[in-house]
Amino acid sequence: SKINVMDYSLLVGVDEKRQQLVIGIIDYIRQYTLDKQVEYVVKSSRVMGGKASKQPTIVPTQDYKQRFRQAMQHYFFVIPTKPSPW
Repeated sequence: SKINVMDYSLLVGVDEKRQQLVIGIIDYIRQYTLDKQVEYVVKSSRVMGGKASKQPTIVPTQDYKQRFRQAMQHYFFVIPTKPSPW
């Protein structure tokens, strides 16, 4: 978030043959520029509709970083690389 960068989508798949998760960022990574700031303000104001309970998908980079980290903690957990003795 220090360099005002945001990404758009994280794609997760399962490689059943190798028994691995395959993770990749799709779409593109871009800076949080003036046009995205304006988009955030417009969508946040609900002037053009939208659910009051839902946060816009375009958010400032600090909020994006927090939302992304929370999602990663929610959807992924640490998996040991070696079998556990338990």
